[in-house]
Amino acid sequence: MKRWLLHSVSAVLLGTSCLFAFPALADHPWKDAAQAATVTADVPLQNVQLTDLAPHDSKSVVGLDLDGHPVLIDSTNQTHPFPLDATERAKIPLISALTAQDTSLWGLTTSPQAALVHLSAEGKLLGTVPLQGPLAAGSHLTAIQVHGNYAYLTDEGQAALVVVSLKDGKTQRFLPYDPSVTGRRPLIRNGRINNGPDNHPLTGGNVRFLALDAKGQWLFYMPACGPLYRIDSALLTDPAFTPVEQLDGIVEWRDTPSLGGITLSSDNTFYMSDITDGALLKFGSERNPLILVRDARLTNAGALTVSGDHEVSVLTSEDGKPHILRIALP
Repeated sequence: MKRWLLHSVSAVLLGTSCLFAFPALADHPWKDAAQAATVTADVPLQNVQLTDLAPHDSKSVVGLDLDGHPVLIDSTNQTHPFPLDATERAKIPLISALTAQDTSLWGLTTSPQAALVHLSAEGKLLGTVPLQGPLAAGSHLTAIQVHGNYAYLTDEGQAALVVVSLKDGKTQRFLPYDPSVTGRRPLIRNGRINNGPDNHPLTGGNVRFLALDAKGQWLFYMPACGPLYRIDSALLTDPAFTPVEQLDGIVEWRDTPSLGGITLSSDNTFYMSDITDGALLKFGSERNPLILVRDARLTNAGALTVSGDHEVSVLTSEDGKPHILRIALP
C-alpha cells in the first residue's frame, strides 16, 4: 500500500510546487501592500449572477446570466450572448457553475440531468459528460475545477467533495461532512454577523469555493466563512489511498476572513474577495498575506478572476444590481 508520508516527501523532493509544499503560518496577519491596487472601472451589468466568472481572452471574461446562460463581458464591460450564434447557444444546457481550463471552458448543469458541459473558447458545445448515479438528496453543487481526466466539484448542500471521471462520468464522494467541508463559524459581512430565523449566526453554508494549482496536484477548498484547506488531488483519484490517508492528507492551509470568491492565477497566486472588511486579498509565492485594496464595494463581492495582465475583475452587488469592478494590480 502506498504511504501518504512517502508520497508527500517525494512530491516535495521532485519540486512539484515549492509554493505549496508547506502550509502558510496562520499567525501572519493580513497587512496592507506597500503599493495599493486601483479600481479603474465600476460598471453595472444586466442580469449577471455574482457566483461565477472565468477568464476568456485579453480582458474579456465569461459569466452566467440569471437563468444559467453563458454571457461574455468584453473589455469595455459590455455583455453579449455567448456564443453569438443563436443556433450554437441553443445547444448549451443551463449552467450552474463555470470554470476555465487551458483554452476551453467547463460548466456544470443539473437539468435535465446532472452533467459536465465542455465549451470551446468560442462558446461552441464540445460535449457533455453525464454524471453516473443520482446526486444525494439535498445536493447543491457550487463549484467546478478540471484537470487531466477528472473534474472536482463542491457539494454545499450535502457537504462533500465530488470527483467525476471525464472518461465515463463515474462520480465519487469524499470527506462527507468532514469539518473541512462544513461551515462551522459565522459568516461576517461588513463587520456584522447575521442571525438566522433560529437566532443563531449564519455560517454562509458549507464548502463553496474550489481552486486547483497549475499542475493539477493541489486542490484547495473552503466554505465562504473560511478557512482555506488543501489536499493532494491524488488522494481523491488514486484508489490505492484509503479513507484514513485521505483524512490525514487534509491541511488547513490559511485562515481567511469571510469571502465572496477566490481564484488562483496561472503563477499560483491566490486572489480573494474579502467581504468581512471589503478588500482584495493576495497570497502568492512570497508567502506574504497582503491586502491589495480596501473598498466598501467589496463587502458585497462575489466571484473574481485574473482578467488580463496585472488586472483582476470582481463581480459585486451595488444597490441590489450586479456590477463588475476592474482592479489594476500594483
